Amino acid sequence: MTPKERQIAEILTTAIKGNNLIEFKYDNEYRTVEPYLFGELYSVNQTHEQEGKYALRAWLVSGFSSLPVDIRTGDRWRKYELKRIMELTILNERYKIIRPLYNPNDKDFKRINYRIDV
Repeated sequence: MTPKERQIAEILTTAIKGNNLIEFKYDNEYRTVEPYLFGELYSVNQTHEQEGKYALRAWLVSGFSSLPVDIRTGDRWRKYELKRIMELTILNERYKIIRPLYNPNDKDFKRINYRIDV
């Protein structure tokens, strides 16, 4: 994990603990999301010497999305690579429900560093 990713991970841990929404810039577009977990992804080309990418699993509340939303249950789930997150801010607004299809043992992740447990 790079120093930038460590800093983002600390902010995400605080936001997840407090059930706070976060806002950030990703690929030059702003998003507001409910963060649920973050950790190391599996990598197709991974060797024991090469770590995978670190990412956030979150529910898209508002902002840009290249994928459709509100067509099927759970289609607002997104993965965001930590190294591509910019201008991360914890918002005062909190979320109170666990979104449909949330999996605290998300199979896209080799290791989960922090998550909401249900």
